Amino acid sequence: MKATFRLNVKTLIIFILILLIACGVATFLIIDKLINTRVFESVSMYTEQVHVPDQPFNLLDAVTNGKAFIMDYPTDGSFTILWGTDFHLRRGPFSNRNKVYALLDKAFEETKPDLTIITGDLLFSFDGGKILNEFAQFMEDRNQKWAYCFGNHDGEYDYDRKTLGNILADYPHALFSEGEDWVLGFSDYPIVLMEDGVPKQALMLLDSHDSRIYEGGIIGPDYVYPSQIAWYRWVEDSLGSVPLYTFLHIPIPEFRALWEYGKTEGVKMDRTINTPLENSGLFQAMKEKNNTVAIFSGHDHLNDFHGNWDGIDLHYGRSASYGSYGSKDFPKGIKTITLFADQSPYAVQTYTVDQWGL
Repeated sequence: MKATFRLNVKTLIIFILILLIACGVATFLIIDKLINTRVFESVSMYTEQVHVPDQPFNLLDAVTNGKAFIMDYPTDGSFTILWGTDFHLRRGPFSNRNKVYALLDKAFEETKPDLTIITGDLLFSFDGGKILNEFAQFMEDRNQKWAYCFGNHDGEYDYDRKTLGNILADYPHALFSEGEDWVLGFSDYPIVLMEDGVPKQALMLLDSHDSRIYEGGIIGPDYVYPSQIAWYRWVEDSLGSVPLYTFLHIPIPEFRALWEYGKTEGVKMDRTINTPLENSGLFQAMKEKNNTVAIFSGHDHLNDFHGNWDGIDLHYGRSASYGSYGSKDFPKGIKTITLFADQSPYAVQTYTVDQWGL
């Protein structure tokens, strides 16, 4: 009897050890894949061939062809953008995406936005298609218009960026475009704000891609490519002197320069500022006509600072991620950007879960 009992205990212990090892291996593989999946472009800023159309950008044609969007100003002359970044929505017992949805519901109630813009990493999931459908339906149910540019974690695994973009075609409240065929990326498009048929501002969304291999085999954040910069100029030339507000996921190198050499307000709690290791010239292109007022970026979950660098305002977003890294000393949050039809200075306000008691 005792021998049988000991055998049963020994068998149970062995089974538990095997189960723990299997769980540990599975956890390692999942975390490794989530963290280390890379999507590399086949060209660099030195080798990409750019073919800008001979004809100028035409806003009405672009809207008709689903390459751009128009939104009218409310009668009070102010336009409120709810700006969120790095939601990292995924499935699983510790995903906490219900908290992101609760934050958005509170933000909709408190700020009553005209448009929500998400600057990338909406998804952090092996099953990105289902999560994107879930989020898009969430926005439909709340009658909220939203726009989206891809981040480095969107479009990984079984759902690439093109597949995700095709999903959004089924949701009327999603203002999303894959962009022009000659431009690298799958979320390069403008949203032009109008008053009485006159363009007042343009919101320029850019795909900042994932990672690339730099000289010496170093892997770092990818950059905005020459075709995207050419597209930016192409749209800007057609719109004339309309102020531009740019949204992308990975911050451009000038964000690092601003923190190191400029005047900033806010905090830098990430170990570094994760910008591309080479400067592809987007900021310099923006300076040519000085129409770009501000750039809004995400990516680094614990950075939330802003300042002016050489005439253009640079803003980090407040991460709302419960499904990725963060800090107990850095509350999750979201921001509003308020624009005005009379083109008076825009306003940015930050809201956190602490302020709203979430």
